[in-house]
Amino acid sequence: MQLQLDEIRRLDMDYIGTYNERVNDHYRLRTELGPSPHEGDINSSPIVLLLANPGFDEKSSNDDHKFIMDGWPLGGLHDAAPLGMRGWWQPRLRVLCERYGHQYISTKVAALQVNPWASTKFDSDLTLPSQKLMLEIAESAAERGAILIMMRAAKFWLKSASLRTHPSLYTTKSPRCSYVTEANLGTEAWLKINSVLQKK
Repeated sequence: MQLQLDEIRRLDMDYIGTYNERVNDHYRLRTELGPSPHEGDINSSPIVLLLANPGFDEKSSNDDHKFIMDGWPLGGLHDAAPLGMRGWWQPRLRVLCERYGHQYISTKVAALQVNPWASTKFDSDLTLPSQKLMLEIAESAAERGAILIMMRAAKFWLKSASLRTHPSLYTTKSPRCSYVTEANLGTEAWLKINSVLQKK
């Protein structure tokens, strides 16, 4: 993971410096938090959420994405996680956590960001050098048969032919809602997710 973070910094930092000088504070990339390309075990989780970028608000801290708890790959589901992370992840995965348990879901769900740098608002026109790496990680998840839930930034993810044709790619009903529920995903995706989670 550390090598990946170092590579993202190497690829992006010069570009970010120029970008941050010309955008307002809502879009400024918060380099002080460091890059956070994914949450959870991106290499083996059977369910991968495809997102835009980490959020930034008054609850955010430099420790948000550094939280580690043994046995909890998706650390934001743990009650000791920083408030910003806990407050984002627990409501969105609440239905699954109530059914299967927080720790179990933390081992089965991962998330991948188009843009690994936090900001208050997502700039859909921003292209960072590291985004090629993000796409490759998503394609690897598709190759190993993961269920992919495209929640944000569809324009970016659908650049990949292998993602567009992945038989287990699903899209949320609302592009502004990132809650993992049957109402937001539809019955087919919901049944597929639960069939995987029931194989304990």
